[in-house]
Amino acid sequence: MLQGEIRKFKITEINNEGEGIVRLGDERFVVFVPDALPEEDVTCRIVQAKKNYAVAKVLERHNDSSKRIKPLCPVYGKCGGCQLQHIDYSSQLELKRKTVYDAIKRIGGIPDPEVGKCIPSPSQWGYRNKASLPVQTGRRGKFSAGFYKNRSHDIVPFAGCPVLLPKLESNVCSLINDLKDAGFIGWNEKERHFIGFIRHIVLRSAKFTDQSLCGIVGGRPAEKNEIRKLAGIAKAHSDDLTGMVFNKNTSTGNFIWGDEFSTIYGTPVMQEKLGKFTFNFEISSFFQINSGQALELYKYASEAAAGDVCGNILELYSGAGTLTAFLSERARHVTAVEEWPQASKYMRINAELNGLDNITPHSGSAEEVAEALSGEKFDTVVLDPPRTGCDPRVIASIVKIAPKKIVYVSCGPATLARDIKGLISNGWSIENIQPFDMFPQTGHVETVVLMSRVEK
Repeated sequence: MLQGEIRKFKITEINNEGEGIVRLGDERFVVFVPDALPEEDVTCRIVQAKKNYAVAKVLERHNDSSKRIKPLCPVYGKCGGCQLQHIDYSSQLELKRKTVYDAIKRIGGIPDPEVGKCIPSPSQWGYRNKASLPVQTGRRGKFSAGFYKNRSHDIVPFAGCPVLLPKLESNVCSLINDLKDAGFIGWNEKERHFIGFIRHIVLRSAKFTDQSLCGIVGGRPAEKNEIRKLAGIAKAHSDDLTGMVFNKNTSTGNFIWGDEFSTIYGTPVMQEKLGKFTFNFEISSFFQINSGQALELYKYASEAAAGDVCGNILELYSGAGTLTAFLSERARHVTAVEEWPQASKYMRINAELNGLDNITPHSGSAEEVAEALSGEKFDTVVLDPPRTGCDPRVIASIVKIAPKKIVYVSCGPATLARDIKGLISNGWSIENIQPFDMFPQTGHVETVVLMSRVEK
């Protein structure tokens, strides 16, 4: 297959990026076709050809799949944020279940894993409580803030986003306009030496309270006049903003946050309620982006971890202590571990805020603290790692602890499958695999896996 070649395909599968798939020959050669669905016949141009795969661009679609719908977002297909808006919601849920199934079968080595139906989000649109927007200034000095194009660092200017909470969407629009009008300069990462000022705008809004935070990330220290202008913008939005913070990040990497935070206006803290619990957190702390679905997931995970009653729980990757609070209701004691200083700080504050006196917080990496605690007895270990999964030292420590139950909460099916394979080989079996749709309109899926130790 050659680049530039025109071919006609019948799409047979779809991946979690929303790309149609065609398998050729002995099925080892795969063609990925964006914006094509199973059942569709398409004429394509090959835009990239490699040894084992190719990428094709649709020139003509000869028929529409029964699963195809009209995307709601006006920049769908340009913005890389949502991959599945052209697929009906029931099909999105089945695709996510299949994503988990395939990962656990292929990587986890389980021939036919029992994976529950993906639990739908309470809201398919207007659910996301956080927006992180890169900011750039082009050659003509034009201030541009939005989302990256797919597989690119080119920005699609923000023109509304239907997956954001409505009040958050409105705040983003007005804030971008105010920053432009104030003459702020965006980042220019294409220059040999980075120039400009604002690298990112981060906005968070609570679904169940009226509070919102704004974070401005600068590539250099802010000057006094810049702080004054930012404070003035925040004050003008006082009805919508609880506070504004400035973060300095002079690194050349892609991580949004630097180490230095300062408060420009109001308070650096906001609150959200999940069920009967109230949580404080800062702009950089981890908090699930879908508050409504997070509540359902935490209820499910805490019940899986403890049932009606449980002794001691070790929770790793605790964040600001959201799942921790739900676990504490059912456990005699929870030992909670978090590495990120901002989140660890608020895990302690949130335990006190909710009157939870059966939680012992630990600040430090999961691998180091788990190793230090591996000689202690825990009935259940709860894990909620980042997409990269667990460090091998964490798995080794769990093996030493030998809990009766393990509850693994994951946003990365591949690393989840890798880690549970290691746990299975060391004496645990899978009892339940339950996907949750935490991210409607995207290919991402959250999964809760309950494992129990095999008695010898």
